[in-house]
Amino acid sequence: MNDSINVKHCLKIQYGTIDQQIVLGSDIYSIGRHSSNKIIVHSETISRFHCTILPVKYQGQNQQQLFWIIDGDLQGNRSSNGIYINNNKCLSHELKPGDMIRVGGNEVEISYLVIDLNTSEEIICSDENISDNGFGLDHLQNNLVLDELEADNLLDSALQTTIIESNKDEEDFFLHELIFLLKDQKGRVQIPVFAINLSAKMIDCNDKFQELFPQLDSNSLFNPFTQSIVEQIKGDIKEFVVREVDYQNITYTQYARLISEKGQIESYIFSFQERIKVEERLRESEEKYRAIVRQISEGIILVDPINKEIIEANSAYCTLVGYSNQEITSLRIHDLVATDPEINDSIIYQVQKNGLNVTQESIHRHQNRSLINVEVNISSIYYGAKEFICYAVRDVTERKLAEDMLRYQACHDSLTELANRNLFHEQLEKAITEIQKEQGRLAVIFIDLDRFKNINDTLGHDVGDLFLQQVGSKLKGCLREDDLIARWGGDEFTILLPTVNGKKDIDIVAQKIFSTFKHPLRIVDYQLYCHLSMGIAIYPEDGYKPETLVKNADTALYRSKDQGGNYYQYYVPSMNEKRKELLELEGYLYEAIKFNQFQLYYQPQINFTTKQIVGMEALIRWHHPHLGTVAPAKFIPLAEQTGFINAIGQWALFTACKQNKQWQDLGLPPFKISVNLSPRQCQPELPSVWMDILDKTQLPPQYLELEITENSIIVHPELTRNILEDLTRMGVTVSMDDFGTGYSSLGYLKKFPFHTIKIDQSFVRELKSEPEDLAIISAVVTLGKGFNLQIVAEGVETVEQLKLLTGLGCDVMQGYLLSHPLPAYEAQTFIESFLKNGLDRFFIY
Repeated sequence: MNDSINVKHCLKIQYGTIDQQIVLGSDIYSIGRHSSNKIIVHSETISRFHCTILPVKYQGQNQQQLFWIIDGDLQGNRSSNGIYINNNKCLSHELKPGDMIRVGGNEVEISYLVIDLNTSEEIICSDENISDNGFGLDHLQNNLVLDELEADNLLDSALQTTIIESNKDEEDFFLHELIFLLKDQKGRVQIPVFAINLSAKMIDCNDKFQELFPQLDSNSLFNPFTQSIVEQIKGDIKEFVVREVDYQNITYTQYARLISEKGQIESYIFSFQERIKVEERLRESEEKYRAIVRQISEGIILVDPINKEIIEANSAYCTLVGYSNQEITSLRIHDLVATDPEINDSIIYQVQKNGLNVTQESIHRHQNRSLINVEVNISSIYYGAKEFICYAVRDVTERKLAEDMLRYQACHDSLTELANRNLFHEQLEKAITEIQKEQGRLAVIFIDLDRFKNINDTLGHDVGDLFLQQVGSKLKGCLREDDLIARWGGDEFTILLPTVNGKKDIDIVAQKIFSTFKHPLRIVDYQLYCHLSMGIAIYPEDGYKPETLVKNADTALYRSKDQGGNYYQYYVPSMNEKRKELLELEGYLYEAIKFNQFQLYYQPQINFTTKQIVGMEALIRWHHPHLGTVAPAKFIPLAEQTGFINAIGQWALFTACKQNKQWQDLGLPPFKISVNLSPRQCQPELPSVWMDILDKTQLPPQYLELEITENSIIVHPELTRNILEDLTRMGVTVSMDDFGTGYSSLGYLKKFPFHTIKIDQSFVRELKSEPEDLAIISAVVTLGKGFNLQIVAEGVETVEQLKLLTGLGCDVMQGYLLSHPLPAYEAQTFIESFLKNGLDRFFIY
């Protein structure tokens, strides 16, 4: 093929309902039904390792990419029913564009295609597209400068003599000499030719004869080439004579033949003096050659192309295969090459017939029967005036190991040594192809570790890496032998269950995983719990393609996380709509930050003992031009997932501080403004950010209060304590929001610098006059006062709740009974009204 064409080499494989196309690269492609093959064909009629596509290089072919197909594998195993190329059974074959390969009887068809990438058209096999690798009869005829008819006859005779043994010594000698001369001159030979009549008179000669023998063309009496030639032909009663003629100290070989119908004899004059010199030089150089070959680090073998015997091998090759120089010459090439002998013979035949110089990968056999990966260059050479097949052999075991390592690294995660997403996708494709035929089902599980970032941020990435390694190992231990687990990236894993009967099988795996992680993992000096969420998609109901199954499993995973995590969800189509809404909302959220669509509302906190407003809690609201009012419960979790919460939090803090300073500048009594802190905002730089905002707004820090939930503490316990201590030193007060809803609330009161605790509204909402409910609130109030903390009850909605709380000693309250959250201008009106009317606006006194 023309090497200037930018082409793509493809195999198109068709069987049953399967139709796949493989783009060939520089790898060796094994084809069979076993799962370890590079190309898997799921057909019972094909062998486990049926055939091999082998990339080869021909020296002098401008790096043209070629492929051979051989029956079986490189280790000498043959298929059970062979390969057929264009309806002809063969052991090996150089693939040409358009070749049709049949394996497994007629069940599996493989087409070899070459696509021109410039035109996207298939290249059709033709004389222009097929390289001429040979030095055949046509090549010689085109370059031998003789009369065309005579050249045909002469060469036909020569070629036939190489096949059929001649009983005539002089004919045999001449023909062998002629073949040598033709090969030596690469077929371009100009020789003296003349013709005489039966009276020995010269009647014609060519230019070459006149050039070499100018004095003989007109005087036949002294022409040594015509003397006695007529008598010799007539006397021997034969059509030709081959004889030697001495002239001017040079011995020539004359070939003369009788052309009866013309009544003349034609002669061809050859000089083989140069051959004698060549042979002498060759004999002199053979010892030099042997000395050089012995020192070459690359293994060299010379093989007789007829009987395949080893004629000679250098020390490098003998060392490679473990034989002595004496032992190896008693072997045949079949004893050393692991490939099937018939296939190896066919390769030798093609090399010799077409004059090829082939480089390919192979496997040679050591004396101890172990196999050695090698790269061989196979060519036909002349040594000692005889043609041999030369194998130049290079041990590529280390290179193959390196390639295997690179291949392993390309499809495995370096940290956990699990499969990576590339291998997972490849194995998922294979599993889908296999399950299609069986009309079965498979499952994809997408896993994400909940709150893994806390470990990295708090304990460092080294501990985080050890945690991931242990999680990966335990996940793998929950699976069957044929299942596959991959690290998808970060703290995400994917699992392939290649065969499942239904959700019952998947439930068993999922429940086994959750059961495994009920107990903490021991990482260095830490006991760490692993909480994870899982999403599951099933083939074929949740998708036919690998990317669809993974995407839908990921969608189900997000649904699981939305519901609190640490559980698993099966994919349902409606989830995609939910996911789409979230993506749309994420875009709107970005616009909300950019175009300042947020607004702060303020809910007052009133001390019923001092009858004063002691604080305002700043609560964010989002009014979208198309969506309307978006509830915080809907967009705050999304803001935390996307990281937008940092920008939103800084805006809320700045706005609240600025508003409180404006109220103070208007002469309103000073009070604290409370701002909620998201777990995502607990970063080391937080105190400096708050200090900068206080400086810009000129709000004294004692009038700023931070509200933090137990979840924020759990996420970053040590970091959070350091941040709160820094803020406290600045003069900011700290409140624990939603007190009582977590399992460690009491312990945190001692460890963290809180000034206030807020009784969660779930306790207030259920508050009645029963002793048990009253006891809980009483205990919280007593505990808070014991720690010298201010107690705030939130969610107060009825007069009955207010009376009970004040009776239990809770002084500060907030809730709808007192006021809904109000925009800044309404909150200011509320403050002014409260200052004027006091508690008279409430009808309980």
